[in-house]
Amino acid sequence: MSQHTILYIEDDLKLAQLVSNYLSNHGYIIEHFDSGCHACYQASSKKYDLILLDIGLGSEDGFEVFKELKQAQDTPIIFMTARQSQVDHITGLELGADDYLTKPVSPSILLARINNTIRRSLAVKPTSTTHNAHNIRFGSLSINTIQREAYLYSQPLELTSAEFEILIQLAQSAGQLVSRDQLFDVTIGRKYDGQSRTIDGRISRLRKKLGDEAVPAQKIVTVWGKGYIFSPQAWG
Repeated sequence: MSQHTILYIEDDLKLAQLVSNYLSNHGYIIEHFDSGCHACYQASSKKYDLILLDIGLGSEDGFEVFKELKQAQDTPIIFMTARQSQVDHITGLELGADDYLTKPVSPSILLARINNTIRRSLAVKPTSTTHNAHNIRFGSLSINTIQREAYLYSQPLELTSAEFEILIQLAQSAGQLVSRDQLFDVTIGRKYDGQSRTIDGRISRLRKKLGDEAVPAQKIVTVWGKGYIFSPQAWG
């Protein structure tokens, strides 16, 4: 039995009861809230292994609830919603959701997605040590997000502001795909036009400074046509 704890946010009480019972019967500890506000308050003081979040929460915007939850803790979040919109699906994934399921969903598929998401999350954690909210460490690499400094083998890295922003975005999403669109938006301040190679150039220069010049790169992995993945296992 897993004994992992899930924060479940769903305002359809009948569905919530069915899902909670099913997941409980498969070893999960479920804490259900029908309000995003109450759930965010709970998440500010208690750590969860996974959050299952409905987008349509009455008068609340599930995407805004997602952002608040991410500020409270870095926990995998799966959207489960009745919305069929492809735009909503894309928005959810671009915000950083770990998965997106459209209701109705088979209980066995839901369980498999939850198991897989938690398994991926646990696979990342042993190789990274975060001392506090402002210090990130992966083996030989350490990053201080407040002082905006990064060190490799205790030696300071001479990074431009844009390179540092890219490094933070990638490191904070270690093991997960970060799209070129996201990096473009963060470092340049506008939407990616689909043609600019600015991010590619900055990634290339960042790799050189990180000693990631193997072909293919091992520390910042390219996912062709989609973006990049910061590999937590690659840091000695």
